[in-house]
Amino acid sequence: MKAAPKNPARRANLREVAALAGVSLSTASRVLSGTYPISGATREKVVGAMRELGYSESRARRREATRTIGVVVTDVRSSLVSGVTAGIDAAAAENGRICMIYPTEGDFDRERDIVRLAARQRELDALVFVGGRQLVDDYPDRLGDYLTMLGEVDARLVLCARPGEAGAELGALSVGYDNEGGAFAVASYLASRGHRRIAWVGGFRNHSTTEGRVLGVQRALAAHGLELEVAYRESVQPNSSRRIRTIDQTYANTRRLLEEHPDVTGIVANSDFHAVEVVRALHDAGVDVPNDISVVGYDDNEVAVQIRPNLTTVHLPVFDLGWEAARLAVEKPLPGMPGSVVELGTHVVVRDSVAPPRA
Repeated sequence: MKAAPKNPARRANLREVAALAGVSLSTASRVLSGTYPISGATREKVVGAMRELGYSESRARRREATRTIGVVVTDVRSSLVSGVTAGIDAAAAENGRICMIYPTEGDFDRERDIVRLAARQRELDALVFVGGRQLVDDYPDRLGDYLTMLGEVDARLVLCARPGEAGAELGALSVGYDNEGGAFAVASYLASRGHRRIAWVGGFRNHSTTEGRVLGVQRALAAHGLELEVAYRESVQPNSSRRIRTIDQTYANTRRLLEEHPDVTGIVANSDFHAVEVVRALHDAGVDVPNDISVVGYDDNEVAVQIRPNLTTVHLPVFDLGWEAARLAVEKPLPGMPGSVVELGTHVVVRDSVAPPRA
């Protein structure tokens, strides 16, 4: 266990508890929540650190308990949304805030109504918009309207895990991650293992997250003198609702890939969940992963270690993204000032789904 801070009179926070216990912030939060299976040894480390630092979660929860942080999401079923929201909720609880979730289902009119409703709440600290967005022309105007409405109640707009965002220029706070860089790194790893014919499968066209990742892959391959063989993405109409979920085409597109590009030896999937469908389609077609075709994903969520082979992927710090977003909501730095924009890194997690291509 690390040494405790030298100023014991100052009230400790959960991040300091985690550091003293030698565990991640998300693990410390899960110990407190009691809703996740945690080993006894880990729990003892966290509890011991809490006692040493004098950390009191109940005391933190009592502070300004009527203030709220709103979380605007497209789809509550997304693994990114659930991970980020867990981080927001943990930090909100530590700071005596209540976290409220508003799903839009991809409906821009509903999104505007949510902002209008939230802006009537004088106790609102901020609205946090989570996840990527459709690349539509009127977005800056809509964002400007939202900032105006929230400004009337001294609330902030925080953009979280929204790649390629220019919100800070318009007056929003932001917590991002190296979306394109993560894709660059995992595609570079494939190329370094000898793969020369690499394809992309999954995600939506004109979506900030997907397009950024495809661009990262293309840049990595260009650095190795290669080109992306093909990219299979789905089309989505602006303002289309996700209340009726479209059938995911990842499985079908992977089978199509085998027919149209039989020489491909490496596949980059848009996310780990897309990678699951890629692996399933390859298995059903009698293709071995990784000996015939290597597969990599993105996000590093729980399915990455549940499928066989375990998936090489890009680690996305979803919990920390949420934590930082809630911190900005509480501290309310002025947009454009130091600390108003936070960028977290990504890295490749190497597992068993990549092997050199057959000679």
